[in-house]
Amino acid sequence: MMARKLSCIVFLIVLLLVQGTVFGQTKIKATYGAPSLSVIMIQFGAQAGTFARHGLSMEAVYIAGRSINALLAGDVQFGFIGGPQVIQARMSGADVLVIGGLNRLGQMIVTHPSIKSPSDLIGKKVGIGVFGTVADYGMRLGLKQFNLRPNKDVTFIQVGDVPARLGAVTSGAVHAVILNSHDKHYLERFGLKLLTETEDVDFLGSALVTTDSYVRSNRDVVMRFARGAAETIRFIKTEPRRSSEILQKIYRETDPAITARRYQLLTGVYADYPYVLPSPIQAVLDVLREDGKIKDAPPAQTFMDMSFLQTVEKERQVSGQK
Repeated sequence: MMARKLSCIVFLIVLLLVQGTVFGQTKIKATYGAPSLSVIMIQFGAQAGTFARHGLSMEAVYIAGRSINALLAGDVQFGFIGGPQVIQARMSGADVLVIGGLNRLGQMIVTHPSIKSPSDLIGKKVGIGVFGTVADYGMRLGLKQFNLRPNKDVTFIQVGDVPARLGAVTSGAVHAVILNSHDKHYLERFGLKLLTETEDVDFLGSALVTTDSYVRSNRDVVMRFARGAAETIRFIKTEPRRSSEILQKIYRETDPAITARRYQLLTGVYADYPYVLPSPIQAVLDVLREDGKIKDAPPAQTFMDMSFLQTVEKERQVSGQK
């Protein structure tokens, strides 16, 4: 009798594991494409346990440049991915849905000390991450302010992630690179110059995404993910000490001054409820049309579903939370 009971218990545990749920925790994976403050919510929430509070055992997965592929393949269920890649993917027929994000481009162009003015970049190389990403469009829109044409006045080079870009510009392999606007501490550390910022440009910089098919079959999980995202933002804004400790761990930073500066910047990155507006999506569509990559596009609203965040906000209002 005891052996039979034990077998039943083992069977139930195995069944729960197969379904990805153990003791009420649903296992999910979420990808991020850069170690920057604008997409740190995934890593941060996993370490802070804010998604776990809503029944999600979340694994944060760093996939540089291939996040969309991983999402569509079902290897991950959510992602914080560059807006242009998301919009281009959906325009190509991919099953991608925006459920939150950032409505600003939030990029800056920094240069080698030898560059004294924008015109000095004519005939030079500039470094981005990967073509078609936020870094690519940040560089394009930033140079456009000075009437500098991509791959005509300046040559775009795919360099890679932030450390690779910093290495390229400090060594002189390229004369300018694109970085996140929140990474200004690199200017002083590496002796770089700020050429321009696109912080206030209305553009879908980063998008919190899943797929339509996942929403249809796992609506409750998506709802809990939205609650976890809002909980992560609340944690960042109300738990400075613990948030700083997590930042130190993520960035492997030992300098408290840099961590303090990074935390201060982080508190201003996310709105309490990171709604995406139609106009930033339309801005991406307009740039793609100018580049000849698309002709016609459906309304911007069809790319997104803000109902999950709206539900979270209403729940918090009813409970008296911010």
